[in-house]
Amino acid sequence: MLEKKLPALIDEEPLTVFFEKSKETNEKVTFGHIVFNSGARVPEDGYGVHEQDEYSYIISGNAVCVIDDIEYRSGPGSALFIPAGEKHYSFNDTDEPCEIVWMLVDK
Repeated sequence: MLEKKLPALIDEEPLTVFFEKSKETNEKVTFGHIVFNSGARVPEDGYGVHEQDEYSYIISGNAVCVIDDIEYRSGPGSALFIPAGEKHYSFNDTDEPCEIVWMLVDK
């Protein structure tokens, strides 16, 4: 299993990517794990947009995901789907960290 640590992005918590889309290996999925600390927002400014569908599962804590300007509050056991091309961002407005696993899947 490939495990790669990327630079700290969320209040010094690392983003971990386990499998990454690659032309060399013909992978169609990028799979990872992230912890949003209290007050964290991703991206820090503006919106994120992917060419792939995004699936997320909340392991613990709570977060808000804004997809195309509509807020979706999620907690432990919640799953989110963000279609390819949809502008979005997420933030943690609670006092506790939020742990998420996510996947970007090619169409």
